[in-house]
Amino acid sequence: MTVPPTYNFHDLGPQAQMMSRNCHNDRMAMLLQYVAVGSMLIMAGVAASHVLKDVFGPPHHRHRNGRSR
Repeated sequence: MTVPPTYNFHDLGPQAQMMSRNCHNDRMAMLLQYVAVGSMLIMAGVAASHVLKDVFGPPHHRHRNGRSR
């Protein structure tokens, strides 16, 4: 039985770009470029959310009127 290859999401962008250069089909190359750009945008969003959580903290740690919730 063969197992399909698994990839880490942060590796998907560079792998899709490499595959788009090596394939000889214009439609497939365009689709792979979309996958690469989309995965890079999602990774940027994840990084931004981590930064915002580090700066502002999770919402359940906020205090109201000096009392913890």
